[in-house]
Amino acid sequence: MKKIFVLLLFLFLAGCNPAPHEKITAKQFAAVLTIQKPGLTFVNADGTVIAKWFFDELYTGGILIKDELLLYGANLNQAVLYSFKTGEETARWDVPVGITSAAYLEKTNEVAFSVKQDQSVHFFNKKGKETAKIRTGNYPMTMLEYNERLYVINYQDTVLSEIDLHTYKLIREFAIPTSSTGMAINKEKKELWVGGHGYGAKASESVHIYSLESGALTATVNAPVMPVAFLEKNGYMYTASHGSNKIYLFDAKRRKIAEAKAPANPFALALFKGRLLSAGYDNGELTFYDNETLKKTKSISIGKGSFMIFIKEGE
Repeated sequence: MKKIFVLLLFLFLAGCNPAPHEKITAKQFAAVLTIQKPGLTFVNADGTVIAKWFFDELYTGGILIKDELLLYGANLNQAVLYSFKTGEETARWDVPVGITSAAYLEKTNEVAFSVKQDQSVHFFNKKGKETAKIRTGNYPMTMLEYNERLYVINYQDTVLSEIDLHTYKLIREFAIPTSSTGMAINKEKKELWVGGHGYGAKASESVHIYSLESGALTATVNAPVMPVAFLEKNGYMYTASHGSNKIYLFDAKRRKIAEAKAPANPFALALFKGRLLSAGYDNGELTFYDNETLKKTKSISIGKGSFMIFIKEGE
């Protein structure tokens, strides 16, 4: 009887500790989060799949924190930290339900979560404890840190919130179109590029560009249809439009210098070892492009529901 009890206790304890995923020994890789079949696909610079992780929980986003990945789900009340080196879950954070995005704040070594239910941004320290909260606009979604400020697009509103990361105070609001999403900053010109879906039956054809100094709209560029993903590098701006399945490249003078067909319904862009990567939500393809010409170099299948790309560079 005692042996049976010990065996049952062992099985119970084993069930409380999830089995580790495959260790990631590569120092550089791209990891694509899929949400139709929840998991991560790890790919090296030449497009070879080096590992796959699968999850029982539906994670809808995440952020890199050194050698770990913090994953969260819109309907989950815990965010989970995973180690690439061991493949193990290392921590669980109690978080609000309704997270729409997250940002790692390097200056303060914190994580910010935007939450649609209470229309706020919640700040957590590196131990997973909430330290501050600030109310923004309706449905805070896309977030971006720059120069000790946090910029937050409120998706179902007409304002973009600017938060001071030292005081956790709202210091300014930009007037933006409703249903905006996706942004990037051109550091050289001190510009904020904002995309979106458009309103009602009218799909967005343009990117709106704002001065970081004045907050005023200074220009628009044509990027049809529904530009939602952005990436900046040395003054050049990449954008993916998921209504037209197109990728565009703009130079430092905002001139469109290249475009290419994207994998079906792209939500994410990333730069990895001289290549631009884009993942298609509908067809499950990860496509590699030359980062200067947008010439397609390779496309691989990773599974439908590709939603986010993480890049781990070598140390």
